[in-house]
Amino acid sequence: MACCGNNQVRGRVFQRPITGECPVCKPEEAINPAEDACVCPPLGEPKLLTIVAPVVFDECGINLCRVVDNLDKIFDDLDFERDNVAGIELRVIDIDFNFGKENGSKVETLVRRPNCVRVTLSQIDVTFAAKVIDQNCRVIAEECFTIQYLPGDEEDPYFDNDTNPVSIAIDVYAPYGVSYKLDCECEPVISFLGFVEDGDHGNNALRQGIITQALAKVVNLDVDSLSAAIGLTIYIKSVYFVQYKIPHKGLCVPPKCIPVDIEPENACLDFVEGDLLEQSIQPLELCCKPKTIKHGFCEVEDPTPAEECPKKRS
Repeated sequence: MACCGNNQVRGRVFQRPITGECPVCKPEEAINPAEDACVCPPLGEPKLLTIVAPVVFDECGINLCRVVDNLDKIFDDLDFERDNVAGIELRVIDIDFNFGKENGSKVETLVRRPNCVRVTLSQIDVTFAAKVIDQNCRVIAEECFTIQYLPGDEEDPYFDNDTNPVSIAIDVYAPYGVSYKLDCECEPVISFLGFVEDGDHGNNALRQGIITQALAKVVNLDVDSLSAAIGLTIYIKSVYFVQYKIPHKGLCVPPKCIPVDIEPENACLDFVEGDLLEQSIQPLELCCKPKTIKHGFCEVEDPTPAEECPKKRS
């Protein structure tokens, strides 16, 4: 057994700054839990807890817009006139910034401005998940498709200096730097926070550095010409994980699932004697009011606002 004076570990050994005695060297002496948490962890509830949270250090947004032709080729199983198409709902699920390509996007360090970077967006390929809605608000078709914004060339048929220019450059406050792609050389990149789940190639996880999010909307739909003008909002952020202290509001205990016994003979009576139906849908409250754990120390007043969990009907 290792001891303070007989340590078999090679190299230097570091400990947290505690004032308690070593329980191996002096086992007869009492250990103060407040002085040696490695032996007796502290009991009770702290007033503050430390968390690591993603913090937005800088953020700005831009709007782009371009026309998409030949909607019948995107929704090839749909007849826009026969099916009474009334609108298209869009969600941006991915953006390929085409880093490393000619006239593609890039992130550059600014001379004499070390706390900022210049983000240039160009030739970005945006992937949408689309839902086609009819006049009765029913979803009649779903499809994913990709189109390009910021064409990088003024000869492009969808180029417009006001709504879809060649490129856009934005200076972003990024004091802790950016993320890199480790290939032959460190290439600064932008992360897109989207909805693609594909292992290491997905984009639905938050990362440090320069990240983007996007929203889209069909601002004009022409069923006769089978074309649509799609507006795109891109949010550019610098995000870093930072430690913070938060007020402790008590333990959070997940509710236990209970079986449901269906009693058909009492269903109508329960409904008549029960509460009125409500139209608004409320978010879930996932935690129950915690019970105080008794281990020989004083009970701690529970400051959590959660209600008691419902019990199975007897």
